[in-house]
Amino acid sequence: MAGSLLTASFRWEVPPSTLARQSEEYRRRLLEAVYQLGTVFAVRIEAYAKRYARWTDRTGNARQGLTGRAFRMATGVVIVLWHSVAYGIWLEVAHAGRFAIILEALEQHYGPLMAALRQLVRSR
Repeated sequence: MAGSLLTASFRWEVPPSTLARQSEEYRRRLLEAVYQLGTVFAVRIEAYAKRYARWTDRTGNARQGLTGRAFRMATGVVIVLWHSVAYGIWLEVAHAGRFAIILEALEQHYGPLMAALRQLVRSR
C-alpha cells in the first residue's frame, strides 16, 4: 500500500521517571558502599605501611605520620596514602627508593581491593 504509515503502539512497564529515580538511588547507594569499602582498605594500607616501612626509626615521627584515607569524589572514591613529615618524600625517592613504602603498600592491596569491589557490585 503506497503512502500508508506503519504505526506501532508502545507502553512503558515502568515509567522513565521511576527508572531514572531508581537508577540515581542505586548510584548513590553503590557510591556509599564503595566509600565504606575504601575506608576499610585505607586503614589496612596505612597499617601495612607503618608495619613494613624499612627505615630505622629515630623519632618515630615518619612511621606514625603515614596516613591513609578514602575520599569521596563526584563519581568515585580515591584512596590516598601520604607522609605527614616534610622529609617523607626523601624516604620515598632517595637512595634508589630503598626506604619507599607508599607504592608497595598500595600495590599489595590492589588485588584484594579489586576482588572486594567485584564482589560488592555482584551483591548489589
